[in-house]
Amino acid sequence: MKAKSLPPAIAGEPFVDAREAAYTMNLPMYFLTHAQQRDRLAIPFYRLGRAVRFKLSELADWQRVQGGLPSPAAAGSEVLDA
Repeated sequence: MKAKSLPPAIAGEPFVDAREAAYTMNLPMYFLTHAQQRDRLAIPFYRLGRAVRFKLSELADWQRVQGGLPSPAAAGSEVLDA
């Protein structure tokens, strides 16, 4: 049986777990570990079985688009315009 190779995008950069991603990117860990925060902030991630993994280059791009590090207060509440 022949082993299938991974697509170039997946094979090129290693996946990291939430702890390593949070430490490297200087993000609060709950941004990466809580599904609600990942969805609300549109954080790019991959699900490998039950594990959630990240690519550091995609997180860096996400931070640039966000204009830097979102504040934890802004992530937990919606701002309403009057």
